[in-house]
Amino acid sequence: MKILAIETSGKVASAALLEDCKTVSEIVLNTKLVHSVMLIDLIDQVLKNASSKIEDVDLFAVSIGPGSFTGLRIGVSTIKGFCYATSKPCVGIDTLKALCYNFWACSDFLMPILDAKSQKVFTGIFRFEKGELKTYHPTSIFDIEEAKELAKKYDPVLLGEGLDIYDFSEFRISPKFLQYQRASNVGILAHVLAQEGKIYSHFDLVPVYLKKSYAERDQNT
Repeated sequence: MKILAIETSGKVASAALLEDCKTVSEIVLNTKLVHSVMLIDLIDQVLKNASSKIEDVDLFAVSIGPGSFTGLRIGVSTIKGFCYATSKPCVGIDTLKALCYNFWACSDFLMPILDAKSQKVFTGIFRFEKGELKTYHPTSIFDIEEAKELAKKYDPVLLGEGLDIYDFSEFRISPKFLQYQRASNVGILAHVLAQEGKIYSHFDLVPVYLKKSYAERDQNT
């Protein structure tokens, strides 16, 4: 099964082509370029590197949140378009769970940290047990101090883009090269879900938002 996966939930833009769980081609960019500008070219290059075409893809996968409102919309809309054009299925992947796959088989608790703005973060507590990722605290939104209390409880390894913004230096921090989102992780989780029959059409693919956008909040004030 060929899986095209993309990751646009944060400042990192990434696309990957996998054959089952094997990464065939992947590009990860951590630049200031806007996802809407680079994403299609990124996907095109990933396919060219693997001597493949969009029609060869059997399953499309995308990180659906939490994360940047704009980034999530761009990623989900792109995958919806590909699914519609090719009549192929898709799967949406929890951003934090995919991020944990940077530490696959690690026995420590893992705590991904993503910026939710206004001194808040998206986070949760996870751990791999016998190769399977288990959830100890589901993906939620926390104030910084609440997140630190959660970290004190589990003594996890912290990772994620939020560490570039907020100070969690009193805890165990992963090395930089393992902190950021990757499309290949999205693809690996997509393969797991496909094996369980948990795939669907583009009609059912939607981003997961844990907070209202600024525009929605302004309407209520």
